[in-house]
Amino acid sequence: MLNDQPAGARRAWRWLKRRLPFLLITVSPLATAPLAALLLFTAGGEHGAEALGLPENDLCKFDGFIAQKCFYYFDFWRTWLLLAIPGALNLLAALWFLNRNGYVRVAAVVAIALGLVRTLIVPVATVALSQIAVVSDGGLFLRVEVEATGVVTEITSPTEGTAIRRILTAAWIGGAVFWGITVLVWRAYEPLMARFWRNLDPPGGPRLDAPPRWTGFLKRR
Repeated sequence: MLNDQPAGARRAWRWLKRRLPFLLITVSPLATAPLAALLLFTAGGEHGAEALGLPENDLCKFDGFIAQKCFYYFDFWRTWLLLAIPGALNLLAALWFLNRNGYVRVAAVVAIALGLVRTLIVPVATVALSQIAVVSDGGLFLRVEVEATGVVTEITSPTEGTAIRRILTAAWIGGAVFWGITVLVWRAYEPLMARFWRNLDPPGGPRLDAPPRWTGFLKRR
């Protein structure tokens, strides 16, 4: 039983019990980022010129026999879905809503809200705000422009894989920014609860050092 364990283990368990919802959504990108890449590379294929009703030569600009610049089109909603599916892992924070402690349930609600924003809004919003164009000609598409790279004797032609990597990079940059916001919310949770919701105690119960330790920068002067 937990009561039979050393005091250090009990303190560690109490620390985890009130922080696990935030801890979950903070470490989840370790799994969601590679899974999003796997889904896009396996199921996020581009739309060819024929499917878009465009002439083939409208998609690539050639210099001699080498494509110097190509446009790749990806279905907007399909890409959104493939980026959002891995983020469902963040919604596991809802499990802590079943905790009998109100302090933990509030933490779970906040963590779920952060997880929903990071899952449903952040990736596709940052892709749309990047240099990737959103076009609505015959449907909603992401248009990714890829140029050839290298020197004259060793030119790497544009590829669909490069276009997908650009989508992922844009999504991950936005995710990294929101990850920082998540950490800030986690750090601010205890001081804010101590200041504005004092009737809820953490799982370990009220502490004598709560006011000076938990109010921190919010302490009135």
